[in-house]
Amino acid sequence: MTAPRTLDVDIGTFTLVANSFWQSAGWPRRICAVLFGQHQVYEHLGLRFRVSFWRQRPYLVTVREAKA
Repeated sequence: MTAPRTLDVDIGTFTLVANSFWQSAGWPRRICAVLFGQHQVYEHLGLRFRVSFWRQRPYLVTVREAKA
């Protein structure tokens, strides 16, 4: 049995959802997500994304260029 593969579309969709939650959140929720959330960092299409999970919702915190 092989491990499930992560598709580009899945990563892109997850990033768009996390960005949507970040844009709709107020400042107190953004601060809590950054300070108290569990962070996940991943690279996709030459960019490095940092997503914070706060109360089971993803929030896109930073987007930077990936180091070569």
